[in-house]
Amino acid sequence: MKLKLLCGVVNMAALFSSAFMTAQNYQTMPVQSGFTADVIANGVGPALSSTTSDVDGVSYAFISKDFQVTSSSTVLTYGLPINGTVNSVVGSTPGLVYQLADYNANNSLKLSNTNDSGTLVFTTPKAAFRLYMLATSGSGVSTVSAVVNFTDNTSQTITGITVSDWYNASGFAIQGFGRINRNTDALESGSGTNPRLYQSVLNIDAANQSKPIQSITVTKTSTAQGHANIFAFSADAYSDCAAPTLQPVGTLSSNSAAVSWTVPAGTTAAGYDLYYSTTNTAPTGATVPSIPGIASTSYTIGGLQPTTTYYYWVRTNCNNSTGQSVWSFAGTFTTLCGALVPSYTNTFNPFPGSCWALNLTGGDATTGPAGTGTALWIQDGFLNNGTTGAARLNLYSTNRKGWMKTVPFNLSAGGYRVKFDYGITTYSGTAASAMGSDDIIQFLVSNDGGTTWNVLQTWNAANTPSNTLNTYIYDLANFVNANTVFAFYGSDGTVDDTPDYNFYVDNFTVESAQLSTSEAAVKKTVAVHPNPFKDILHISDSEKVASLTVSDISGRVIKTIDRPAKEIELSFLNAGLYLVTFRLKDGSQYTVKAVKQ
Repeated sequence: MKLKLLCGVVNMAALFSSAFMTAQNYQTMPVQSGFTADVIANGVGPALSSTTSDVDGVSYAFISKDFQVTSSSTVLTYGLPINGTVNSVVGSTPGLVYQLADYNANNSLKLSNTNDSGTLVFTTPKAAFRLYMLATSGSGVSTVSAVVNFTDNTSQTITGITVSDWYNASGFAIQGFGRINRNTDALESGSGTNPRLYQSVLNIDAANQSKPIQSITVTKTSTAQGHANIFAFSADAYSDCAAPTLQPVGTLSSNSAAVSWTVPAGTTAAGYDLYYSTTNTAPTGATVPSIPGIASTSYTIGGLQPTTTYYYWVRTNCNNSTGQSVWSFAGTFTTLCGALVPSYTNTFNPFPGSCWALNLTGGDATTGPAGTGTALWIQDGFLNNGTTGAARLNLYSTNRKGWMKTVPFNLSAGGYRVKFDYGITTYSGTAASAMGSDDIIQFLVSNDGGTTWNVLQTWNAANTPSNTLNTYIYDLANFVNANTVFAFYGSDGTVDDTPDYNFYVDNFTVESAQLSTSEAAVKKTVAVHPNPFKDILHISDSEKVASLTVSDISGRVIKTIDRPAKEIELSFLNAGLYLVTFRLKDGSQYTVKAVKQ
């Protein structure tokens, strides 16, 4: 058994995805009273003059970006925002904002010891689906509990809230604003990543969500040394006309998508509006819905373009005086590949081409692929010339099976043919190679989108392709289905033979089977040989050629020759694949590939 490190590019198209969150109405919860310490140095002057306590119990406080020890001190490039506004970077709460208390007054509820407690009274009571707490713990992790107090004198207790240590933990809303030693005024930048303030979510029970929140009492319950500091709260404000929660996208086709949603308890819906777009720009209250007045909580969006990513939003039309909710968070899906009407050519640049599948594995021509896995068909240069522009399969050990499936084609008009270039070389070079005794490479077609397969061509040890450019052509006169796909299947079999080789495919084309008059004439008369060539390329019927150009596979013209002779000297070319384009005296044009050894 030979072992080999294989390198390649796997390019798989995601069929669909969706954001399964409800839109949220984030509002800050300004605190009227309850902070116990000023732990943020600001303005001009020593830290001791603008703070009353530290964050961590060992002299370190936070700093505002406007802090200077003296008026001549270097202006800081780090620090908490001067206006106290913290835009949370937590990915699950886009748009959530906190407002810190005045830096010239107490701005932290500091809880250093077990059972230390404090109550923050909110300036304006607000009902909420959930509260978000902005906090940190100096000198170690802390655990706290919270009692949410409502205006009707009821409360809800939430326990086991972890407040992470102010350095290096995850779940932070803001980071990298530095700190200062209150005793020495020594500044530390935190290297742009520390200290950190963390975001905790406090879910309000459904029975309490419509109750305005008057205050919140926070108690330190852990016995560890951490010093909990509570800085701010924000709310996902309650509404009896809430936005829907998007559900996973249902059935997808090339031109439709089934979407659905639910609404939170307490929302009475009269209907829903849906907006969708190919750009991820959220609609506003003034946006005209794409589909207004949907009666149910599901809808199949039709008239879509194949292989296209769409974004969509839903809002609730309620029965109360408020007529609509905010829009939901965006959902997204990508429509499936649609059947193409030829002509079509895939040059494998870019690789592997839109809607081609490479990760199908197992099975055989009778059963079709058995599943998905690591793609064995990868990008390479045709016949090992270069590293891009073709697809190749490497067979070298037992039980390697790989599929490469094409985009679907609509051949209902009839009169098409399929063609492509192919060849075999050794794994690491351009020399010819035999195939293993039970190796096969097959070209297949399916008239039902890939459920069942028919073999059009088989290559094996008895008819191994050469290491030159070979062209396969098959007339599709009997194939007139609207969902036809092709596939290349390769298997190394069960015998561990010596050959280690690559099979290449390039310029896969589905086109009209009827050649134009000029193309047919050119193919009958103009040809190049030998192919591959070393230094001299021979041209048949050169007297009919007005000029020719030699280009590399990127299309860059290397040489142009007017009225070429029968022999062209090309020894100056590097080894590789080239395009030779003939312009005949009758005005027609034809391009062939030639390999320089």
